[in-house]
Amino acid sequence: MRISYEDLQKMCGALGTDRLNSWSRLNCIKNSLYEYYLNYVLHKKKDREDSIYVVTGGLSHEILEKFYGKEISYADMVNEFEDGWTMAFDMADLKFVRSDSERNNNIANKYYYDLKNFFSTHEPITSQMNIEEFIKIKVGDEYYQGYMDAHLVDDDGVHTILDWKTSSIYKGDKAKNECGQLVLYSLGLHQQGIPYEKIRIAWNFLKYQCVTVQSKKGIKKVREIERFELGNKLQANAKMWLKEFGYEDQLLEYLDKLAQTNDITCLPPEVQEKYELHDCYVYVDLTPELIQYWEDFIISTMKLIRKKEAEYEELKAAGKYEEADKIWWEDEDSIKKQSYYLSNLCAYSPNLHKPYKAYLEKLEAEKNGSILGPKKSDEDEYEVDNLDWLNDL
Repeated sequence: MRISYEDLQKMCGALGTDRLNSWSRLNCIKNSLYEYYLNYVLHKKKDREDSIYVVTGGLSHEILEKFYGKEISYADMVNEFEDGWTMAFDMADLKFVRSDSERNNNIANKYYYDLKNFFSTHEPITSQMNIEEFIKIKVGDEYYQGYMDAHLVDDDGVHTILDWKTSSIYKGDKAKNECGQLVLYSLGLHQQGIPYEKIRIAWNFLKYQCVTVQSKKGIKKVREIERFELGNKLQANAKMWLKEFGYEDQLLEYLDKLAQTNDITCLPPEVQEKYELHDCYVYVDLTPELIQYWEDFIISTMKLIRKKEAEYEELKAAGKYEEADKIWWEDEDSIKKQSYYLSNLCAYSPNLHKPYKAYLEKLEAEKNGSILGPKKSDEDEYEVDNLDWLNDL
């Protein structure tokens, strides 16, 4: 259950802090400093809510929360997903890629298949589990709060902090670079008296399945395969086993069915037995080095936030509004690195995100070989010949 605003304010008073920070606040800085300014300082209303990623991610969390909260049955999950998808993709016309309809539809078809398949085949968790459990954490001099997607406790007293993810899978360094929220929540559990050796952090990547494949020598290997391409990814291994069990005359028929259905049940029973399919869990080792890395990140990021906020208030009080705005601008390299996010995921359009708008205008000017003209106003950073294409983003 979500904590009310009034109760959060009382908590702040008891802790002697002006606010309880969140991972969303920290992560916003990672994505875009100026977006942080628009959202958390100016409290600007978001003017771009046509990205389907946020909606479908929220929909998936809501469905799982309802299922584990015993509000809906197992069979209801896929129906809830289809209803939510129809509302978001077909009726509200939300986009995965705002400026490329062909690419948008291609991603949508795969995304739809992956999540529908997940809700049709999800392996229910049987461990003791709390959903959307509130947690409070202190890091450095600041306090944080959040809600764990799922908090599991097994018979050995091991606590697992689990996050449902509808994104592409994280592996290796990518996983370590994306696990900050899970580490933050692990700090909170540790502050409740749970030793780190009894805490695990993990994601369940809904779009993927962990598939155990077996070689002729009996060696088993686990592969993480996106659900929509399961049949294609298993072609070589399935071909080997079909030949091994004497199905050479029906080889093409079986392989074609596997590619079309993504379902191993179309294969002969003895071939099916060579595979194990499970939900895709990815764990990250909660090492002292990882904990220290994220503690340092959280502390340094919050110091940056506090410093920027203080500078902003000083400049604003002195009437230096343009300078106050400029302290939140990212440099061009940062904007370039985050251009996909700013184009497709950011909730603020270039009309409000001034650094991104200036970057786009510069690209357009270079593309057309035009010369940047003088500012038309403080709202328009550059004068260029034609900016109609911005409306398509």
